[in-house]
Amino acid sequence: MGFKGFILIAIGIFVIMGFILFGRGKTSKKSGVVEDPHQLEVVYPRYLDYPKPSSGMVALTNPPVLKWPVEKGENIRYEARLSSDSIFSNPEKILELKDSPWAIFNPHQKLGTGSWYWQFRKSGGKWSGKQHFRVADSVRSIVSPTAEQFLQALPLSHPRVLVTQADLAQIRHLDPNNDTRAILLNAEKALKTSIPKEREGQPLRKGKGEEQNRKLRLDASKELGTQVYELILALSEGYILSGKEEYAEKAIQIAFEVASWEPRGVSSINDFGDARCMLSMALVFDTFYDRLSETQKAGLLQSIKPRAAHFYSAWINNIESRVLSGHVWQHILHYFFQTGMAVYGTEPDAAKWLAYAYELFLAKAPVLGGMDGGWAEGVSYFRMNMETMLDIPLYIKKFTGFDFINAHPWYVNQVDWMIYHIPPGSASDGFADNSEEMDTPGTEYVAFALELAKLTNSSKASWYANKCLEYEKSDFSGHATLRWIRLTKTRDLSIPDPIPSLDLPTGRSFHDIGVVSMHSDISNTKENLMVAMRSSPFGSYGHMLSDQNVFNVLYGGKKLFYRTGYKVAMSDPHRTGWYQHTKSQNGILVDGMGQPYSTEAFGWIARFLHTDELAYAKGDASMAYKSKETGEDYSVLKNYRHLILLKPNLLLVYDELEAGNPVEWSWLIHSLDKMKINRENQTFAVQQKTAMGAGRIWASEKLSFHLQDTFDIDAVNWRGTLGEDGKLKSYENNQYHLKASTSKKSLKMRFFTIIQVGEDLNDTELSEGLSENGKVEIKMGNWTISANLNLDTAPDLFIHNHVSETVFSSHGKMLRLQNQSYAGKYPGSSKLGVINESGAPLFKEVKDQVPYEMQARMQYQQKNNQ
Repeated sequence: MGFKGFILIAIGIFVIMGFILFGRGKTSKKSGVVEDPHQLEVVYPRYLDYPKPSSGMVALTNPPVLKWPVEKGENIRYEARLSSDSIFSNPEKILELKDSPWAIFNPHQKLGTGSWYWQFRKSGGKWSGKQHFRVADSVRSIVSPTAEQFLQALPLSHPRVLVTQADLAQIRHLDPNNDTRAILLNAEKALKTSIPKEREGQPLRKGKGEEQNRKLRLDASKELGTQVYELILALSEGYILSGKEEYAEKAIQIAFEVASWEPRGVSSINDFGDARCMLSMALVFDTFYDRLSETQKAGLLQSIKPRAAHFYSAWINNIESRVLSGHVWQHILHYFFQTGMAVYGTEPDAAKWLAYAYELFLAKAPVLGGMDGGWAEGVSYFRMNMETMLDIPLYIKKFTGFDFINAHPWYVNQVDWMIYHIPPGSASDGFADNSEEMDTPGTEYVAFALELAKLTNSSKASWYANKCLEYEKSDFSGHATLRWIRLTKTRDLSIPDPIPSLDLPTGRSFHDIGVVSMHSDISNTKENLMVAMRSSPFGSYGHMLSDQNVFNVLYGGKKLFYRTGYKVAMSDPHRTGWYQHTKSQNGILVDGMGQPYSTEAFGWIARFLHTDELAYAKGDASMAYKSKETGEDYSVLKNYRHLILLKPNLLLVYDELEAGNPVEWSWLIHSLDKMKINRENQTFAVQQKTAMGAGRIWASEKLSFHLQDTFDIDAVNWRGTLGEDGKLKSYENNQYHLKASTSKKSLKMRFFTIIQVGEDLNDTELSEGLSENGKVEIKMGNWTISANLNLDTAPDLFIHNHVSETVFSSHGKMLRLQNQSYAGKYPGSSKLGVINESGAPLFKEVKDQVPYEMQARMQYQQKNNQ
């Protein structure tokens, strides 16, 4: 089945799973499924709390990986059974898992279409209730080899991690290129570098209080492990390419220095440093296996084993059930996988280490992504997962032939997320930690796109990489990320020719992770107006922020109206009190309070429509202002944000808000540049070198404007963090924050905002908008816009382009197009009418829908409440 066919089928499944959000607490009489996601307390809890797949859901893949909540305790073992026979009466039809120390069961074989049933239990205990899912003909087949088959396919000889013995001669005789020259240069530098000592894992500075000192200890430990790893990696790669004995001798010396360290000492305080020490010794064990004596091998294994065993014992019966295990997937799982490969066959425990890493990857990858692409922890932290997401499946393919990259749709769809959320020559969408530091995609994204292009034969990925290089230079060879993969695993794969120009849609929604992005001219960054909104089922956790239904605006690739603050450290007061808080975002505060930092404070992209002239999205953050976990509840019942991009330069934001108690509502907008406001007209503006952004706010209640250029909590660089220029980062306080608050508390509230962006604005149009009887009427260019702010009547945002005849209604208003009326199928739906290229009318309609994971949880909740 072709990719286009898969997309059509996936859309079909998504539509089947969609439902209307009209009224609260509705249940379908026909299916018994809860139709109101506002009854959910969480979509992604920190730990899996119900078995998947279940409740009759159509599985996303064939076979699905069965997962269930873990039972804590020592030496827990599990059993599972799966059958198309609902009473498990025929042993020949039963697939079984026995004596497993982890709570995942991958059948590793294709299942027949129809209904399937399964159960799980702690070994020797009672079987769980019967779980039920369905397999459709249309679902993507991802049939992987078993862990045992993978282990048996590994070569007996060494090396096998950085290169196999069979490929060594070919690698050593590669024609010199920029990659090989950069690696050999690094190896020469490593020769001249002194060997790190364990004592260097102690911090050189002291902080204020135990929390700062704890973080400084973590930093020092990580730096020690990183130094060791980078030296040994450079020497090992240099030796593989050149055979130079000096490289081998120095690498072995460093490895035995690390082997002399206390495995649970300062070098293990930071997981990243610990894993890098572990892998460094494993690389020496594997790369220089034939040069080591049996005593030396035993000595290295004696130091590798406690580090690997520590990760394994901490992970099993834990990480497979931990929904948001992003930390493990940032390099560490990759290092653990490589370590297991290096010592397998010599260290008996390596078989279970490697089997677990193999099954964990196949069961959960992409752990923070979705079928439609993207990464929930944002564009900055995805860089830490690039090698894990490519290298582990490339090892699997090399030794077994199974191609996970082309089996899983995330890889093909990932390039769309990159195009729309970190466009060529542009800063990023601004969501999640450190994303504000990315003013362009940078070398890592270009390199990753090129690898995707080769591995998936994607001309679109080639286009993205080439387009990025029009705006910035990339020193691929000078950057270690993906360099060795490129040199040893994908060097013979051709890069498909990029399509000269892509016909890219005005917007793209990634429902699974909960982000949407809209662009006026995405192929031309210099004149592109970009707006992105996040409303995510993942909520707020880890490197995600409290930013449901918030948006960021960029023009010409520059941040115009953008979130503010700095990530000093995860628990730093500035991060917790400003940077991760909703108050730093272009969002909504309730009585001055923002969204809890919790997975229970979630949202979702409920609607999305687009044409060549317009893109529309509705975010639902009604559940984002309460959390039992944090003990917060700000009584919010409704937080709907309608976001519309009108070409060429308009952004509309229409908010419907409701609370259980009268509250003060605050509408926030931020900028890194100086902002000017006019309280009388309720306008705000920012002037940049090449563009201006001007906005006006209308509301159902009287507003007061408050503008500040300081943070509530100052950012202090107590860690001594360096910027990309090698200098200490300077956390400036000159960012601008506008808060438009209601003058009195109310149960309900509506805001309507128009933002006009461009190099030369006609701001008189913005000032001429009228508001009568709670209804705003305004003409902007070819667009006529009306927004209903009267709380006594139904909400509506209506738009008409009198030149192109495009017409849009956010809440179900009947549309007229070429003297025809269109009512649609669903009351209250968003409706769009356009004239297509042939001159005929085209009508589109969308009602509220929820992502697959929300639907799965709702069905399970309903089934178990009956």
